Amino acid sequence: MAKGSCGNDACTNRFFFFFFLGTKGFVGYLCRKYTNKHHLIILMINKHENDDRTLSFNGLLNKFVNASHLSLNSSSLSSSSSSSSSPPPPPPPPSSSTTTANSAHTDQLPSSRQSSPHNKKKRKRPQRQYAPPSTYAHLSPIRDSIDYELICLFVGLNPGIATAQKGHAFAGPTNLFWPLLFESGCVTSKLSFKDDSSLPSKWQLGITNLVSRPTAEQSELSKQEMIDSSESLEIKIATFRPISICIVGKGIWESIYRFKTGKILPQASFTYGWQSPPFDFAQPIMMNVKSENHVMQSQHQLPRIFVVPSTSGRVAAYSRAMKSELWAELGSFINSERKKKKKKLLYNIRA
Repeated sequence: MAKGSCGNDACTNRFFFFFFLGTKGFVGYLCRKYTNKHHLIILMINKHENDDRTLSFNGLLNKFVNASHLSLNSSSLSSSSSSSSSPPPPPPPPSSSTTTANSAHTDQLPSSRQSSPHNKKKRKRPQRQYAPPSTYAHLSPIRDSIDYELICLFVGLNPGIATAQKGHAFAGPTNLFWPLLFESGCVTSKLSFKDDSSLPSKWQLGITNLVSRPTAEQSELSKQEMIDSSESLEIKIATFRPISICIVGKGIWESIYRFKTGKILPQASFTYGWQSPPFDFAQPIMMNVKSENHVMQSQHQLPRIFVVPSTSGRVAAYSRAMKSELWAELGSFINSERKKKKKKLLYNIRA
C-alpha cells in the first residue's frame, strides 16, 4: 500500500471509531496521519457558523478527503453523526490572520445597540395647531391662588385639560409640580392639586397663569397671544407684590422678554435659575396698605425672577435630577425668606 493512502475497509473502520470520539478528534487524527494541515482544518471548523454540525462537518471533511485522495460515503456520515451526543472539545486559539478575518466580519453586522428598542428614536406625535378660544369654550379658566406680599408666586403657562376639568392648578396626572414642591422643601407636607387654594394662607406661596384660557398643548396658543398676555401678568404681579416669582416654563419667560424688549431671548446666554434681565418687570404699585392699627404706604423692590423647566409630563427634555436641583435652590431661598418674615413678625408683635 502506497504511503499516504489506505484500504477502504481499514479507513472506514478508523472513521467510525474516531467519529464517536468527536468530530474534531477524528479530523485531527486524519490530519496528523495523512497531512500536515491539522491546524488549518480545525480553524475551518471554528470559523464555520452553521448550527447543523452534520453539514458543517461533512463540508469540511469532503475538502479534506479530496485533498488526501480518500473516498468516504457522505450518507453514512450523516446517519452516524446524528447518533453522536458528546460535545466537541474546545478549539485551540485561532491565529492572528483568522482573528482579523472574524473581526472584519463582525464589524459588518449590526450592533446590539442599533437593534435595541431603547435606542430607537421614538416616533414623534404630530404637533397640534393653533386652536381658537371656541375650541375649548366648554372648559372654564381656574381661579388664581394668590394674595398680597407672598414669598413666591408660581407662574404657569395656561390650564391644561385635566386642570380645567378638575378646577385646580397643575392637576395633570403626570405633572411634577406638586412632587417637586414638596421634595424641594418649599412646603413641608405632601400636597396635591386639591391644596392649591391653601398655599397663600398656609405657605405664603401662590399660583397664577400667563394665559387664562385652557388648551391641550402649548402649540394651541399663538405666540402673539402669549406676548400680549405678559402685560396683564405684569400688572397682576405689580399689584400683589410678591418677593419672588417662579416662571414654570421657558416659553413663558421668552414671551415676557419679547414683550419687554421687542427682541428674542438670547439662547446662548440663557440658563435656568435666577435671572438678571435688562429691564424692570412688575414694578410694585405704590398703594396704601391697611393694617389693624394704622395705614402705611407700602414700598417694595422688584420681584426676583427664577425660571425652571415646565413640570408638564409632556416635557421630557430635562431629567428629573436636573429639575430637582433647580427646585432645591428655590426651596432654600423660600425657606430663608420665610424665616425672615417670621422674625419680622415677632419683632413687630413685641414692639
